[in-house]
Amino acid sequence: QVPTFKLIVDEIAKYFHMDIKSTRFNLYKDTNDWKPFHHDAAAVKAHIASLQNFTVGVSLGYTREIAFENAKTKTTISIPLINCSAYAFSKDVNVNWKHGIPQIHNDKMVEEGRISIIAWGKVNEI
Repeated sequence: QVPTFKLIVDEIAKYFHMDIKSTRFNLYKDTNDWKPFHHDAAAVKAHIASLQNFTVGVSLGYTREIAFENAKTKTTISIPLINCSAYAFSKDVNVNWKHGIPQIHNDKMVEEGRISIIAWGKVNEI
């Protein structure tokens, strides 16, 4: 029931031709907040995988990185998420790579926040 959130989710659905099944609003109040490497549920739960094959994230606010860690080799890559940027990945990326928002050392702490809006759903083009 938050109009701006609904507008963003509706735009994600329209842009990616996505049937959105679930969403999340994440508030990172400063750079002390982070998210460890993980697979989304569709990588490990068959009943969710049947409904979701695509993840989209929108980043608003302070620039942070989305990092991906290969589930087998532990190789990592990261991509900066500048204000108003988006990223997306499919089922195969979710299965083969974990992802997260890396922890920032306390010496580099910044008191600027970030909002992350995540949508999970189904696209037919994959």
